[in-house]
Amino acid sequence: MIETKAHINILGLGSRSTLFYLESLNNLYHTYLGDYHTFPCTVHNKDFNAINPFLPNQFERLVPNLQNYLNDIVATSNGYLIIPNITLHEAYDRCQSRLKILHPLQLAADHISNKLIKKITLLGSKYTMESDYISAFTKRLHIDIVIPKEQDREVIDTLRKAVYKNPLNDEHLDIYNNLIANYTKDSHALIACTELSILNNIFQNNKTIDMAELQIQAAVQKLLTLNSTK
Repeated sequence: MIETKAHINILGLGSRSTLFYLESLNNLYHTYLGDYHTFPCTVHNKDFNAINPFLPNQFERLVPNLQNYLNDIVATSNGYLIIPNITLHEAYDRCQSRLKILHPLQLAADHISNKLIKKITLLGSKYTMESDYISAFTKRLHIDIVIPKEQDREVIDTLRKAVYKNPLNDEHLDIYNNLIANYTKDSHALIACTELSILNNIFQNNKTIDMAELQIQAAVQKLLTLNSTK
């Protein structure tokens, strides 16, 4: 039997999002500990093409494939899990795993409640903005949720696809900056897409609630706590 070790696991899927998480985890961990510290974790690289064609909601194909990946991780490790794809968590909720997931919805709910935020605008993929997966969750917390107007939903979805496929450029930054400026005038913005998180990481607007950032912060805190109890 393979000996397991409790720590942080990352489900490696698309390289852009996985590398963004790893770099952010390393940067934050170094902020706390300095010197040459880098974030210790296990990246379980899997073939994103076994999942991506069925996103966002072909659950009859998504769930079995994701379950197989989760089973592979559990066979060699335990502890906490990060999935660097916000949309995929809807499929994860239909799976079974003994790993302790750092779930972006719950982390966002805790953050919103702790900060006494009463109104948010949801920014993510077109599917995320138009489905009720996140909006229903936040409504149960008695939070007003705003969905961007249809024209902006198209712009946001086109933007996040461009960021996934291409290097960042000034046009990407200008579009995102204008969207955030508009939708944080009388609301906080909930960032529910890793490609948008890559942009958000550049601007650091204090009225954005970034689900990826919340996962990253939670992972570092978990690891620091594990280290302090050894």
